[in-house]
Amino acid sequence: MDTHGTPEKCNVLIIEDSTTLRQMVTMSLEERGYKVWGAGDGITALHSLTEHQPDAILLDLNLPDIDGFELCKRMKASPGSHDIPVLVMTGLDQPGFEIMAIEAGADDFIAKPVDPLVLDARIEMVVRRMRRERFANALTGLPSNALTEERLAFMLARRRPFAAIFIDIDDFKPFNRRYGYARGDLLLRHLSELILESVQFAGCEEPFVGHMGADDFVVICEPAHAEAVAAEIAKAFDLSVMDFYEDEDRDRGFFVLSSRAGDIEQYGALTLSIGVVPVIDSYPDSVITLTDAGAELRVYARTKGKSSVMTERRAQPGPR
Repeated sequence: MDTHGTPEKCNVLIIEDSTTLRQMVTMSLEERGYKVWGAGDGITALHSLTEHQPDAILLDLNLPDIDGFELCKRMKASPGSHDIPVLVMTGLDQPGFEIMAIEAGADDFIAKPVDPLVLDARIEMVVRRMRRERFANALTGLPSNALTEERLAFMLARRRPFAAIFIDIDDFKPFNRRYGYARGDLLLRHLSELILESVQFAGCEEPFVGHMGADDFVVICEPAHAEAVAAEIAKAFDLSVMDFYEDEDRDRGFFVLSSRAGDIEQYGALTLSIGVVPVIDSYPDSVITLTDAGAELRVYARTKGKSSVMTERRAQPGPR
């Protein structure tokens, strides 16, 4: 840690089409101990990400080749950069642009003209949060994506029977639009507590519960308990989810939203899609294969009106 409080060896990629501004920000950050790379357009930025691994990305929305929102989506969709925090730098004064940036995957914002001290503090904040969340989800305190994948890899390598339960909230984004992120966070904490209680109630011997991010959770337990745990989670969620709705929506059993096109969309009570993948006689060849199987099951499990559980009955791909 240096005297400015900057995380050690913090690397930053600046994606800004203005050479003058890019150089000014670069000099300011380098004076504070950062290592900085610059890109004047989206294509150069994507190429840079194949050669360097920054701890944070500063992104200008007005780029000459790729729309800034689209570039952010591409970076967040890439396995090599999906967990790198993106700070959007913009002087735009357009209603709704922050929502569009968040939907594209942005983690924070910094206004132009850039204040060096504010920028330093913002980068430090998102980098610390990113590093912390690699080990524990800041919202629920459960092991996050990196630790969950490590545990799944360990279970596959150990070659002992286990089951992975993949849990997802259906239509969670519309719920956040209707009630706000604070209410959504309360619901995620509630679900994490239901999962932990269900695992404990089932008497699992060595359970693992991870929060992969957003509304995705994973439970690892013995195959004999997996379906009972999944069913209990679904039941408990259905019994309690309407407590998070306003009286008007609770009484009629749904809420309504207006789409960007102006259409009225109706959403009933939130439900869970749960996929159970027992790993007993054969083992998937990778964590990706295992999580893909869970994702496919969740698609089949998704129903209207109540939470649903789908269990893998086929032989698992991979060596025996």
